[in-house]
Amino acid sequence: MDKIILNEDRYFGSDLNKFIHFNCKKNMIVNNIDLIMNDYEKNKIRIIESKHKSETLKTGQSLLLKRLNEKFKNSNVKIYIIYADEPYNEIEIHDYNNKFIKTLKNEDVIKFLNFELRLTNEMV
Repeated sequence: MDKIILNEDRYFGSDLNKFIHFNCKKNMIVNNIDLIMNDYEKNKIRIIESKHKSETLKTGQSLLLKRLNEKFKNSNVKIYIIYADEPYNEIEIHDYNNKFIKTLKNEDVIKFLNFELRLTNEMV
C-alpha cells in the first residue's frame, strides 16, 4: 500500500495538483515545472524541466513547454529541458526556443546555470 501512495505522490508532484486532478475540469494541463530561474540583474528568466538521462518527457509536459515557448517566443524568457544525473558534471540541454541540443561539461554547466554562458543566439 505504501508503494502505491509513494508513486501517486510522485505522479502528482503536490497535494494541490492531486486536488485539481480529482476535482477540477479535465481539459487543461496541470503540471509542476522543475525550475524557474530569474537573473534579475540581466532581466532574464529560464524555465527548465529537468529529467534524468533515462527519463522521457511526458506528453502533458511537452504540450505545456511548447505552449510556454509560443507565449514567450520573443521575450527574455527561455525554455529548456535538461537531461542529466548527479553530480551534474555533464548535462544535455534541449533548447525549446532555438530548437537545438547542446552538451555541456564541468565548468560550462555552472556557467550556464549562472547565466554566464551563451547558447547560440541566446544573449547572456
